[in-house]
Amino acid sequence: MADIDAAPLPSPDPEPPARPGEFTAPSIGPMEVWPPVVLAPMAGVTNAPFRTLCRRYGAGIYVNQMITARALVEGHRKSLELAAFAPDESPRSIQLYGTDPYSIGEATRLLVDGLVDGIPVDHIDMNFGCPMKKVTRHGGGAALPWKREHYRKIVQAAVKNAGDVPVTVKFRVGIDDDAITFLDAGRIAEDEGVKAVALHARTANQLYSGHADWRRITELKNAVTSIPVFGNGDIWEADDALRMMRT
Repeated sequence: MADIDAAPLPSPDPEPPARPGEFTAPSIGPMEVWPPVVLAPMAGVTNAPFRTLCRRYGAGIYVNQMITARALVEGHRKSLELAAFAPDESPRSIQLYGTDPYSIGEATRLLVDGLVDGIPVDHIDMNFGCPMKKVTRHGGGAALPWKREHYRKIVQAAVKNAGDVPVTVKFRVGIDDDAITFLDAGRIAEDEGVKAVALHARTANQLYSGHADWRRITELKNAVTSIPVFGNGDIWEADDALRMMRT
């Protein structure tokens, strides 16, 4: 399953088209994702007009851009505007970022109760993948899973307050090569009732440089067996998605 995001690398030979029955539709809670492609949430990019445009091309889920949980709870006007959806948008999927369980729990409750723009969301994704140093140096983003129990409490808060709305989690391989966290992050998420996980196959230290190591996605899939695993990183076209899913 492929999670599409951000600047292309030279592609090898074209991949053969998908064969009938080669891939199955993963389920995120009650949502069946077909085709098995998710438009990754991208700050400043995946707004309502962009999602409307992308829906014409048929990805399974289009995730609204990242919203800071604390700003949503405090009613910041800009965050409320960013969290809005087009009236006909379905499923309504949004990504939350936060570093404390209370804010994540309250923001989740607001979204699933429809208290942000009048209609409940259908899916909440949690961002533990931001690699920016201004975030990770304070223990947030891709650095947060290093604090296993704190990470667990944040995931618990989201799942508890989401009720029947599925929660997913996105993270990176780790902070750097000496602080690898993705396997523990995946297992904790699975244990706490998350419905799917997504791995950007780089460390935070790499930012977006070099190549995503798709072998890490296979490792995660072997460790997390009861929920779907989505791969992210270096997906620029259909051939890349096919190549990743066949790796």
